Amino acid sequence: MRKFYQNNRLISQPIYRFFIFFLLAGAGSFSAFAQCPPNIDFEMGDFTGWQCYIQNGYSGGTPNPTLSVPIPGRHDMLFTPPGNGSDPYGNFPQNCPNGSGHSIRIGHITTGGQMVDKVSYTFTIPANQNTFNLIYNYALVLNDGGGNHNVTNQPRFIIETKNITDGSALPCQLAEINVATNLPGFFQSPTNAPNGSIVKCRNWAAGSLNLDGYAGKTIEIAFTVTGCGLGGGTHFGYAYLDVNTECSSAFTGATFCPDDTTITVVAPSGYAGYQWWNGDHTISYPQGNQQSLTLNPPPLAGDSLTVDLEPFNGYGCSAQLKAYLFDTLTVQSNAGVDRETCDNNPVQLGGPPIPGRVYKWTPVTGLSDPNISNPIATPSVSTTYTLTVTNSGGGCATPDVVNVDVDILSDSIELIGPASHCTVTGETVVLKVLPHDNIQWYRNTSPIPGATQTSLTVTQSGAYYAYVSSSSGCNRTTAIKQIDIWETPVAGFSTNNATQCNAGNQFVFTNTSTLATGTLQYAWDLGDGTLASTMDVTHTYPKEGNYTVKLLVTAPGGCMDSSRFDVVVNPSPASAFTIDAAEQCFKNNWFVFNTTSTVSTGILTYIWDFGDGNVDYSNDIAHKYAQAGTYIVKLTAKETIGGCTDDSSFTVIAHQSPVANFVINNTPQCFPGHQFVLTNGTSILSDTLLYTWDMGDGVIKTDKAPVYSYAKAGNYTIKLLVGSLFGCQDSIAANVVVHPVPLADFTIKPICVNLQVPIINRTFNNTTSTVNYLWDFGNGHTDNIKSPVYSYPTAGTYSVSLSVSTAQCPVSFDTKTIKVAIEDQLPGIVYPDVDAAFNYPEQLQARPIGNGVIWTPPTNLSNRFSFTPTFKGLTPQLYTVQIKTATGCITVDTQLVKTHKNIKIYVPTGFTPDGNTINERLRPVLIGFTKVNYFRIYNRWGQLLFSMKSDMPGWDGRINGALAETQTVVWMIEAVDVDGKVHNQQGTTVLYR
Repeated sequence: MRKFYQNNRLISQPIYRFFIFFLLAGAGSFSAFAQCPPNIDFEMGDFTGWQCYIQNGYSGGTPNPTLSVPIPGRHDMLFTPPGNGSDPYGNFPQNCPNGSGHSIRIGHITTGGQMVDKVSYTFTIPANQNTFNLIYNYALVLNDGGGNHNVTNQPRFIIETKNITDGSALPCQLAEINVATNLPGFFQSPTNAPNGSIVKCRNWAAGSLNLDGYAGKTIEIAFTVTGCGLGGGTHFGYAYLDVNTECSSAFTGATFCPDDTTITVVAPSGYAGYQWWNGDHTISYPQGNQQSLTLNPPPLAGDSLTVDLEPFNGYGCSAQLKAYLFDTLTVQSNAGVDRETCDNNPVQLGGPPIPGRVYKWTPVTGLSDPNISNPIATPSVSTTYTLTVTNSGGGCATPDVVNVDVDILSDSIELIGPASHCTVTGETVVLKVLPHDNIQWYRNTSPIPGATQTSLTVTQSGAYYAYVSSSSGCNRTTAIKQIDIWETPVAGFSTNNATQCNAGNQFVFTNTSTLATGTLQYAWDLGDGTLASTMDVTHTYPKEGNYTVKLLVTAPGGCMDSSRFDVVVNPSPASAFTIDAAEQCFKNNWFVFNTTSTVSTGILTYIWDFGDGNVDYSNDIAHKYAQAGTYIVKLTAKETIGGCTDDSSFTVIAHQSPVANFVINNTPQCFPGHQFVLTNGTSILSDTLLYTWDMGDGVIKTDKAPVYSYAKAGNYTIKLLVGSLFGCQDSIAANVVVHPVPLADFTIKPICVNLQVPIINRTFNNTTSTVNYLWDFGNGHTDNIKSPVYSYPTAGTYSVSLSVSTAQCPVSFDTKTIKVAIEDQLPGIVYPDVDAAFNYPEQLQARPIGNGVIWTPPTNLSNRFSFTPTFKGLTPQLYTVQIKTATGCITVDTQLVKTHKNIKIYVPTGFTPDGNTINERLRPVLIGFTKVNYFRIYNRWGQLLFSMKSDMPGWDGRINGALAETQTVVWMIEAVDVDGKVHNQQGTTVLYR
């Protein structure tokens, strides 16, 4: 079979006329097809003649694989037919679409990131063959490593050609192909790799290796594919390869019948550019810049065409091919040899396809495809098929026939009766098959002697099937029928006691079932809804009643037997009673007991045991204990029919009670200085006592014998509540009196020496007795009247104290002490003279040593009561300055103000009305003036912006209420001085913003 140029299609097109050959231009004359090296086209179906290589742990850079046998999954042979389907990433056919029977795949298809795989072929060109051209086909799948992989760390495909004889590389070496290669034909797969990254694919393409002039040379061609080569890398690459059969300069394009009217010539695929010419390369075809050229009408037989082929940059050499046109086509039809098949097993008809042929099979029944050269036939009956072959234009029709003989066997098997049954049923089991030439029955894979009929009666367990065959050699084995014949068990069991009381009932059922061989399974139904699967069962029933216990035993195969037994559970009473109070104090103890015992059916009787030697048979009872103590009361309830009993008990206690008593050291007492000593005289026969003292003022004490002082005077009732640990209590109370003492209270303020001390006695007499007073002024002076009168002669700080008592409690005092400061008067001073200009405000300053001041006389002063008054006048003045402190001390200073004449007008050269309270207004500052006639401000164009007839308050920088921008303004002033003279002055000022 010959392989032809292709681009996912045969090179032939509909309606051809001539036999076409492609020759490399410059070859001289047409030559016959040259024989290629053996199996370079893989048509032996193995790697004969090829060398395989592998490299594991590849880390990038130049690959260095070593020789290896072909490894499945890395060097794979592909077959057509039946074909290997489509590539999982590129969805193109895995088998080369050039019509050949075998292609190969190298490289790992999912995880070959650190793998290199290579195949190479070494051959010698015959010494007399100067024209030699090799055409190879390839398809690629490369897993893109992404941006963190450089060119040397991307999966790639490498084609290497060497002149082994001369030790040199062949000219026009092919550049390696990697993911980053910018070649047409690559596309991104819709399916990502297992590592999540993208996959780039290249559909089948062809390339040529021109070896003209290398006759007698030994040549090596190698194909290599690598993973990314990074450590732990998972980015893989693999390639599909095929090599054409013809190796001469002539390439068979197609053969045609003489009656074709149109010729379409197709050049090899995979080149960047094409240009068609006439046979001697002198006239080009305007429409001939594509891979194919259509001629209508066709040239004469023996004419030729030339095509120039330009490869992609770095991917092969430029080539010039010549196509010769001949109308010598003959068509042969090959339906194949007659075939025999058993039970519809598929058989293949016909032979390999020839490009440019049209195939038609009849009838179409049972054929995989009636329009291909080699369909798969699966007829249900013997059939004669006719194959008619024509060329692509419909001429040269040739028929051929093939017979397919079908031998049908049946593997059906019929089971009559149950596949599984127990021995006691007496069932009969029969197996049957359809009649065949030969029948042999098997049990557990061993033939049954004499069992060669269509039916078999089964008497023992086993796996049965039949082997059937025909005289022609077809055979089948039926499905296996498993037949199980099982032994039937005998059920039985016993119980420990068939009648029990409900309370504490426990039935033990002992299994006595038997089975000769095998293990039994048990299913107990205990009659109250309880189920069990153990061999023996111990069970307690939740309530009284009559129960039927059933045991079902199951042997292997499901054979069963059962047994039953009746048991009785009599009602049990539930003894219970209540007590009004389980713990009581011994005094007046009275315990009331009421039964709450129950029984589902029957009548109850009772026995009370009070634990002190007394019993009673009543339903409910009350009992008084003669001595304090702890007793266990027991109630026995009995059901009169079945005799079942139940007991309940409870512990009761008759606690001892205390007798409270205490005495007080003395009452009444005075406040402060009092102390009540309480002596506890409480008694009890035997128990721990708890004491609670209520002192009558909200205070609770828990001491046995507390000593207590009250926070204030008054009448109080002391109550002692004494109790045992259980809570038996007794109490006693006594009254006490705490006589009050008044609280000393007074106020005093700092004062100047020799002034009466401002002291106020605020002591309140809260008693019915007379109050005694004692004053101590801290300097040795004392007094015993309610409101003393006293002046300190010397300044200083003194502690003044007041102690008060009553005639009722003369030794109990309350004292209050306050520190008081006595100030001395400061001597007066003369302030430095102040020199003031006529009628110009001058601020004066008094010493800040008091909280009040009076300037005398008030003449020419803004405020005579201010520490900083303003002087504005024409004549000198002497002032006295009287300063009074908060304690009443008075100091008199003097201040002389002199005056002089000075006439001045000051206006600032700039101001900033920005709201910071500094330099906010533009106004004149006058010295020695008594009157302002006007003060006016103009802008540069003479417009009046502001006017006033005083020196205050000045212009705030606004025009009609809006802030004016930065600018220079002109001011004018007219004022009258102290001598009555009128002064006029003008100037400029800058307003800053």
